[in-house]
Amino acid sequence: MIVHSEELRDQVMSKTSDKKTAIMQAAMELIAEQGFHGTPTSQIAKKAGTGVGTIYRYFKDKDELIEAIHEKVHGIFLNTFAENYDPQLPVRKNYLRIFSALTRLFIANPCETRFMEQYYNSPYGIAKKRSEEYQCEKPLFGFFEQGKQQQVIKDLPMEVLMSLSFGPIIFVTRDHLNGFVHLNDALVSAIVEASWDAVKR
Repeated sequence: MIVHSEELRDQVMSKTSDKKTAIMQAAMELIAEQGFHGTPTSQIAKKAGTGVGTIYRYFKDKDELIEAIHEKVHGIFLNTFAENYDPQLPVRKNYLRIFSALTRLFIANPCETRFMEQYYNSPYGIAKKRSEEYQCEKPLFGFFEQGKQQQVIKDLPMEVLMSLSFGPIIFVTRDHLNGFVHLNDALVSAIVEASWDAVKR
């Protein structure tokens, strides 16, 4: 069988993508369980079914690997925001839609949720927040600014509004994942309503 150069290139790129994805998935799962410092690259390589040297073909170092995972997972969160934000709707309705969807996303993706929680409570996340290039929270900042201008959201610093909104759902999601509480649709709605009460005027 003759394999054309385009087919060969596609096969090589597919294998490359598969290996890179496997490395990122393995690292995310291990970091979610053990933390950044408790997860050596040798363990990541073993879980991914590859050699340590292969990791360094795709990532300059462990820091770059961690940042790549963050970028990928954060993209999922941004997509969820974009899919549930409707500029034609009132701020309250958008808030309930967005944060209900995010809560369900956190519940459905425990590994990603634990990774991101560790990330933002580590020097990685702190450095990201202090960076002038930090774009992660801009869509939500814009949403909260809209609510402040319409005088339906409290005139508080953005970081405070983020804490009042994300704090409850992150903590209750953690308790759900640890088996202390069971979050059904009715309870998710009630929790998001309560977080709205914290930020509304």
